[in-house]
Amino acid sequence: MDLLLLFGTALLLGLAHAFEADHMAAVSAFAVGRPGPLAALLFGVRWAAGHGAVLVVVGTGLVALGLPFPEAAAHWLERVVGVALVGLGVWTVLSARTLHAHLHTHADGTAHVHLHSHLFGRGHDHGHGATLMGALHGLAGTAPALALVPLARLDSALLAAGYLLLFAVGTAVAMALYAMLAGLIAGRAAARSAAVGRALAYATGAANIAVGVLWLLR
Repeated sequence: MDLLLLFGTALLLGLAHAFEADHMAAVSAFAVGRPGPLAALLFGVRWAAGHGAVLVVVGTGLVALGLPFPEAAAHWLERVVGVALVGLGVWTVLSARTLHAHLHTHADGTAHVHLHSHLFGRGHDHGHGATLMGALHGLAGTAPALALVPLARLDSALLAAGYLLLFAVGTAVAMALYAMLAGLIAGRAAARSAAVGRALAYATGAANIAVGVLWLLR
């Protein structure tokens, strides 16, 4: 098997994998809680870190042991992701009710308006939540099909690790770009008015609930 083709495929599949509905919904929920491209970018990177780390470790371990990804585990992991998305959606909707504007004035006189929500500490940095959600997604959904099935033709755990690592890199790059765009949109909405920012947060929360319910029903 041509290694260049194999690793190139892994990278492209990782890029495409980031844009699945459940992934985008989860990262968008974190982005609207801290409107702005930089904060959203960090959430996207943390989500991708959790996603990639679990996928590389578990995938490499399965190949080294010669074991397939257990179908029963994939089924239940999808249900767990569905529940997590519903919970994240409810949290986002509740947080949207407490979103309010903060005026920050810098030493040079420049003033910026930011939206924050302090419900359940939402106004603070919840990078660990994004990382945990990414780790769940790393095992559930289509990740095993996209990343682990091709590894059945690889007899080397080292090659498997390389494949999964590039898959994770592709996912991280795409998710970071999407998160930055989502944060930019949320930031622009927040700059218009707190009401617009809250409306966007409500819509994002509702989208998470809808995607989570679909994941539980499918």
